[in-house]
Order: sequence, then structure tokens, then C-alpha cells
Amino acid sequence: MLRRDPEQPWHPSYWLAALGAGGLSISFFMYLMWLVPHQGFPMPTWQHLSALLTGITPLSTGVRPLAILATLFMLLLALLHFTLLIWNIREYSAARSTEAYQRLLGSPSEVQLMAQPLTFAMTVNVCFALGALCVPGLWSIVEYLFPFALLAFTAIGVWSLKLYGRYLSRMLVSGGYRHEEHNHLSPLMAVFTFSMLSVGFAAPAAMSHLAFVAALAATLSILFLVIAVVSGVLILISGLQAMLQYGLQKQATPSIWMLIPIMTLLGIEWVRMQHGLSHHFATPVEQGRLFVVLTAIFMLQLGIMLLGYRVMQLNGYLTDHLIGDQRNPVSFGLICPGVALFVMGMFWWHLVWVQGGIVTAFGVVYWLGIAVLAVVQFLTLGALLRLSHRLLLHKPVEIALME
Repeated sequence: MLRRDPEQPWHPSYWLAALGAGGLSISFFMYLMWLVPHQGFPMPTWQHLSALLTGITPLSTGVRPLAILATLFMLLLALLHFTLLIWNIREYSAARSTEAYQRLLGSPSEVQLMAQPLTFAMTVNVCFALGALCVPGLWSIVEYLFPFALLAFTAIGVWSLKLYGRYLSRMLVSGGYRHEEHNHLSPLMAVFTFSMLSVGFAAPAAMSHLAFVAALAATLSILFLVIAVVSGVLILISGLQAMLQYGLQKQATPSIWMLIPIMTLLGIEWVRMQHGLSHHFATPVEQGRLFVVLTAIFMLQLGIMLLGYRVMQLNGYLTDHLIGDQRNPVSFGLICPGVALFVMGMFWWHLVWVQGGIVTAFGVVYWLGIAVLAVVQFLTLGALLRLSHRLLLHKPVEIALME
């Protein structure tokens, strides 16, 4: 049974556990996306999964067992995502009446409430992938489902704008912004949320055959892309200035990696928009452009990952929170960067190297690349399970009485 330490006040970062589980579920879907043939479809569906399970589809050696294993992991992690989502909803409902929650609303940490719409946006993505893959015939009516997806993302988008607007307007009217309290990048949670919405809207823009639906989805995707980029630039400037002046706040160390999932989401949004434009405006996707943009994003992500890892070595964050006795829900922020690096790595490896004809699919070099990415994925999975065990399976200490 899930149970947090009652001695610690509730914090919005607990939502990141559900977010990480959902992201890992989608990460295992990437094996099906890139390894299982789905000619004429933008993503694998039940039709392709059933052909895979029955052995109808001819596949290279090792692909079928890997795809079946990936499907199993995807389903289990989706179940974990929904379990953690329900638990977080209950915890949030109980926390709203506490003094700690009221103090949160008037503090710089209020922006962390953006983790809620962020997690629900991930839930929509997980449901979309599960529905396409596990519900027979669902893809045949997908054009009727796209408007509902747009409505879901729009509702989450309005919610996120209200949350961020309340936080930002309070800061603008009342002031109180102090650099010494913002020596971290935790406010990027808002940018993360807007990026998730942008990539969510980009899915119908890329997949719908109806010009109106695709154009509306693309417009909303670009709207949240612009909000994410503008907000991100401002937060990065102020956050980096404060960190260079006061040093990185140790408790918020995972925030130094938050740019990694943001770049993955915006990178995928860009890829989806390119495919949508090529379909509706007859503008072909240029392989050279894919190479430059995706390589630049992935290399920057690697640089941020290495820099963040070095910082965590110096301040002992990983040791304290993964091995030591420190327990803080903010450490769930370590999960999404690993997920994002793996997902962008799969896009980069297949769209740049394989599709570009540089690496032969299912050859030795190809599998080496997949293996390196899988190491990142399973390290991230291990971190999620360990943090969940430490933070969500709290056991009260019972002291036996002497008779």
C-alpha cells in the first residue's frame, strides 16, 4: 500500500512519480515504434501488435522477443502510472485543507503545482498509446478521436495557464522575488508543462488527414511552444544568474537536468510539425535538416546531463538520495531526464542514422546503439523503483512495550 512519511508535508513533486512512470511506459513503446514495421501508419496499432504476437510479420532475429518484452514493460509501467496518479489525486485532495498547502500558495514553490497538469497531459499520451496498441479496430475511428484529444489537451492547457497566471500575477503585483531563493531551475516546471502540451497538440497536427483538425492542432501546438520558449529563456537567465551568485540550492539539484525533457518534447514537436506540414502543404521533410536539428538537440542534452552529473558528484546529491538516508520527493525529478534522453536518443538514432542510410537497421552497430540507450533507460527505471520504495512505501516504526 502506498504511504508517504506523515512527518513530511505534502509537496507537488510527488506528482513526478506518476509522471516518471508514464514516461517510462512511453519509452518502452519506442521499441515498438522503431523496430516493428507499421507501413502506412504513423505508429504501431493493435493490427501490428497482433501480427507480431502471432508471428505473421517477418522480423529480424531478436526483434520479436524484444518487442514482446517491451510491450509487457509498457503495460506494467502504465498500470503503475495510473496507480500513482490515483494516489496523488487522493493526497492532493487531503493536502488542500492543510496549513502547509496554504503556505505553499504564497511561496516561490507555488510554481511546482504545474506538476499536476503536466502529469495529466502525460496521462493523455499514455492513454492514446495504449488505446492504439491494445484496442482492436480503434485506429479505424482515430479521426473521430482527435477532436476529443484536442479537447482534453485544451482543458489541461487552460488549467495550466490559470495556475501559472496566478503564480506570475502574484509575483508581479506583490513582488517578493529574491535571487537568493531562486538559485535553481525549478520554475522550469512550467516550461516543462507547456512543452508537454505543445507536443500533445502536435500529434493530431501530424497524424490527422483532415486539414482543419491538423491546422487547429498545429496552431495550439505553436501557441504553447511560444509560451514555453519565452518563459524558458526568462527563467534560465534569472536562474543561472542566481546560481552563479549564490550557488545551486542542493535540495533543488534535480532541476539542473529539467532542460533535458523540455528539449526532448520540443524536438519531437518539431518533428511532428515537419510531418504535418509535409502532408498538408506538400513540403518534403529534408534529411539534412533532421540531421542538424536532432543532432544539435541530442548533443546539448548530453552536455547538460554530464554537467548535472558532475554537479551531483560534487554536492553528493545522488549518493544522499539514492543510497543515503535523505528522503525528499523533489528527487523524483531525476526520473524524467533519463526518460527524455532515451526517447530523444531513439528519435536521433533512427531518424538521423538509420533513415539517413548511415547505419544499417538491425546490424551490429545498430544494436550497439540501442544497447547504450537501453542502459540509460534501465538505470532510470531502477531509480524510479528505488525512490518509490523509499518515499512511497513508508512503514511506521512500532515500538514494542516491555511487560
